[in-house]
Amino acid sequence: MTDPLACSVSMRTTGNAVPPDDGDEQAFIEFAHSYNGYVTFGEGPEGLAAAVRRVWVAWDGTGELPNDLDLLRGCLFLQVRSHRHRGDEELFNELAFVRALVGRIREVSGGRVD
Repeated sequence: MTDPLACSVSMRTTGNAVPPDDGDEQAFIEFAHSYNGYVTFGEGPEGLAAAVRRVWVAWDGTGELPNDLDLLRGCLFLQVRSHRHRGDEELFNELAFVRALVGRIREVSGGRVD
């Protein structure tokens, strides 16, 4: 006999929470750094940069982003690295491409990532 008070819904509590749309810059930066795109893509910065370029061109033309969570997180990782090295004055969490990536990661992942 099963326990009538037992909950059958599993609540995922592991992993990193994707920052909300109104999250502050530090939350976006920390989340972006929680993934090492260089390791995942295994081709170093050049391989990742080529993949990010393809995603950015598609997004810039159509506003659409892929469903591939690794690719999305790799793009965000490279964006945060580039933002730091360029010394951009605009806040990281206010960049349109960054906001689009984080929103898509939230949609694809359900709000948490490993």
